[in-house]
Amino acid sequence: MFSGQLPPYLDVRKLADQGATIEGQTTVASLPRLSEFEDSQDEIVDVRLVFARDREDGARTITGSVSTQLTFPCQRCLAPVTCAVDASVNLEMIWSETQERSLPDSREAFLVTQEKMPLASVLEEELLLALPLVALHDTCPDPLPVPEEPAPVVEKGDTDNPFAVLAELKKGRSD
Repeated sequence: MFSGQLPPYLDVRKLADQGATIEGQTTVASLPRLSEFEDSQDEIVDVRLVFARDREDGARTITGSVSTQLTFPCQRCLAPVTCAVDASVNLEMIWSETQERSLPDSREAFLVTQEKMPLASVLEEELLLALPLVALHDTCPDPLPVPEEPAPVVEKGDTDNPFAVLAELKKGRSD
């Protein structure tokens, strides 16, 4: 069991065979694919991953959770809003794309492409999948100003009929 300091790379096959658990913390800054969240780079990412080997089919799995807080622009007022991002991890490790077809619906595939996988790639993928669709304040601190619409100007008398030109053309043909 790893606790505290997270390893930079994972030997996922070995960890699953040992039934290892990894717990610890890192920062958003250590996850390159989350670099666009500039205001969140110092936020803590809590990690708990349990590696196991399924007794029935021998599949190697990763379960657990990854959570942090990220700052987004509010979609209503455009002011920054901080949202909790909690990812529930339930992965089955596969080594080829053909293995994905036989996965149960309860698990997602995690394609292992190297003997030692960067831990950051697992964490980034799960957090990106857990991002909220729309980030909003419960109550915006500064609501957007509502523009005043001028009253429509309606002139009495002759109004241009958009079909007047067509009526004239039609009259010319029938004469």
